[in-house]
Amino acid sequence: MARRFNSNLTKRSFKEGDLVWRVLGPARRNPREGKMAANWDGPFRIRHSLDNGAYKLEELSGKIIPRTWNSSHLKTYYS
Repeated sequence: MARRFNSNLTKRSFKEGDLVWRVLGPARRNPREGKMAANWDGPFRIRHSLDNGAYKLEELSGKIIPRTWNSSHLKTYYS
């Protein structure tokens, strides 16, 4: 059963320099915008890729985001 479930999963992996969206959790959303507020924030650039699936991000202006982000909270930005 586990083998069949895992066969449908796709692993998200990013390279340095890729552009990504970052998920906005309920704590980061503006409550004034209501339920129609955006779910994703970005774009951000992958600054450094760690071996365990975590990534360090930076804004397009070069400002470094202070914490790491897991690949489950990121998705590819297509321009």
